[in-house]
Amino acid sequence: MTTIAANSPTRQPNRWVRFLPIFIGIFFLVLAVAVLPPSLLQSSIRLATPYTLGALASLIASRAGVLNLAIEGKMVLGSLVAVAILYRTGLDSSAGVLAATLAGGLLGAVFSLLYLKLRINLVILALAVNLFIENITVFFMRVSFGSFGTLADPSIRGLSGINLPLIADIPVIGPLLSGYNIIVYISWLMVIVVAIILYRTQFGRHIRAVGENIGAAESVGINVTRVQVFALTLSGMLAGIAGAFLSIGVLSQYVEGMVDGRGWTAIVVALFAFERPIPAFLTALFFDFSEASSFYLQSRPELSLPPDLFLALPQLVTLGALIAVALRIRGNEILQRRRFVSQFGHELGKLRSGIVIGERQPPKAIEADTDESERE
Repeated sequence: MTTIAANSPTRQPNRWVRFLPIFIGIFFLVLAVAVLPPSLLQSSIRLATPYTLGALASLIASRAGVLNLAIEGKMVLGSLVAVAILYRTGLDSSAGVLAATLAGGLLGAVFSLLYLKLRINLVILALAVNLFIENITVFFMRVSFGSFGTLADPSIRGLSGINLPLIADIPVIGPLLSGYNIIVYISWLMVIVVAIILYRTQFGRHIRAVGENIGAAESVGINVTRVQVFALTLSGMLAGIAGAFLSIGVLSQYVEGMVDGRGWTAIVVALFAFERPIPAFLTALFFDFSEASSFYLQSRPELSLPPDLFLALPQLVTLGALIAVALRIRGNEILQRRRFVSQFGHELGKLRSGIVIGERQPPKAIEADTDESERE
């Protein structure tokens, strides 16, 4: 039964759907490199960083069985902490990245303790964290810095670009992969690290087991609390780095509302990518291409289209992705029902055949049994 079900052709469409984001991402990537301006592609790759890190933060928590809706608040915290540390200390920008990472991880650990120990409703807790962080940052800026809406100073140094020695000299590809700040390369590295953790380590198997069935994971001795605390802490660290990119990787200042819903969009990216790291990276590139295209089209005065249409382009892409996710979920339900009906009919046919053979043996079989007994 198991072998037939595993090799059944009804499972093939589900496999193709699972790899659909990779095929779509590769197709659009090749098309973009061939026909689009290099400046637009570089902007898309650079600005995809917060979506990539936010999607990784969302999927690793979801794989551990926790829907982390507080990505937005953790990104806001990371963006403010990075600027505040540089403003107070005057240290190098890498100190701001480290501080934002630790702040996001600390908030993730606190979030996990509130959820796991106090058993607060997950959705209510996430919304409360988002609202609290957004308001406490405004209060902190006014009390500590006397700033209203913006925290900027010439002493705040943003992240500088890094030219990769060998890759930068490659034609066409080199300019697209070189010259970004350190957080961009960290996001690429974290895609690989998270993929290795989830699919190549025993602890990653524990994370996926907890996300699939907590009761079964506990029954085999997996420490569910430790797994979820680790996942939520790492999720917070990734979201904190994403926030630091927005404040010191792009602007070198903190502006109230600069996250602008990117945390929520990152959750959509993770869902659209089936909560897999590499498809999430490709999906983030696609999402940010719409945002970069919006800025690029606004800078073209020869286009007679209304500017509000360009501003709404990222939201339209997000809405389309949500519809695609809903259709994918519905399609999986239909495939599962068809698979169940097919397997049930197959097993029912085997059961009927077994009953016939057990109750009524064919005459030739009866004669053969009689001859053997006579010979004995």
